Amino acid sequence: MFLIWHIFINGVVASALRLKGIEILLIILGGVLIDIDHLGYMFFGKKLRSVKSMIGFHKKNFASMTPHFYVFHFLEVIMVLLMVSYFVNWYLFLIFVGFWLHWVSDVLKYLWIYGSFRPWSKYFLLAQYLVTYKN
Repeated sequence: MFLIWHIFINGVVASALRLKGIEILLIILGGVLIDIDHLGYMFFGKKLRSVKSMIGFHKKNFASMTPHFYVFHFLEVIMVLLMVSYFVNWYLFLIFVGFWLHWVSDVLKYLWIYGSFRPWSKYFLLAQYLVTYKN
């Protein structure tokens, strides 16, 4: 939904870091790929099969502040991926830097749109999610 926003933010930050062309593209790619968990949830969890129904579902849930279990949007998951990839492969690390930048821009977006991050916090911190939904 905010694809252009994520591409822009990731591109600006990557450029400001004076990275090379492919490295900038990998950070931008990471900022977009992270949302694959949204598609997975809608396709497998909600059994939505058309792009139109997925867009409608996403818009409705965003408007009602009803996020879901999006595994790549948990800060702990992103941090583990960042740390492991740092020791494995530079290019993979840059993709996960893109994940982290996406996460940060999501937090800023929710603060700007809703004036609060509180309703979303349990969906961005795995520990908080597990405590909230342990039953």
